[in-house]
Amino acid sequence: MYDHILEEMAESIAHELHVDHNDVLGILNRYWQDKIAHVWQVDDMLECARNTGKPIIRADAVELLHNIFEDHDSDQGIRWLNLEIELQEYRLSFKRLPADKYNEVHGVFKVWRKGEPIAHQFGLFPDRVTGNLSEALEFAKSMADKEPSVPVLIGCEPQNSDKVEPWLSVLREQDEVLINQSGESCTQ
Repeated sequence: MYDHILEEMAESIAHELHVDHNDVLGILNRYWQDKIAHVWQVDDMLECARNTGKPIIRADAVELLHNIFEDHDSDQGIRWLNLEIELQEYRLSFKRLPADKYNEVHGVFKVWRKGEPIAHQFGLFPDRVTGNLSEALEFAKSMADKEPSVPVLIGCEPQNSDKVEPWLSVLREQDEVLINQSGESCTQ
């Protein structure tokens, strides 16, 4: 077992049970001294989503990680490729996402007016990757207000690429702002 994971376990147990962290760590070290385990965490799934430019919430990442565990072949193990494959079919449904969950979305977002090359970025890799959607949406709405009938696009930027495909389209029509999710995934 990885030392940092044992440390995390010990801290969590010690905090919950109000016992000494070092005592718990000693017990865990003795338990794991003759065992091995490779551990995948939800942060790994979130990192993979960032690398591919998929907006995602932590709860969905946990579910995807559990799907991988349930379906994996023990002879093959779990690799980054398994996470990437699981994400291929995943799409965060904006219409089903309550507004109070917007700040839980992981991703760095670009906002631009259709037909214009300049995009505004919300978030920054690797430290500001959560909570950027609300700000990006508000900015897109203000852009849509300035030029009604011209779509403003929001895309999730892949961590290692500049290629951003539209995920959402924001359009001002008369007295309302329409937000639609593109028919294709955030990245190709």
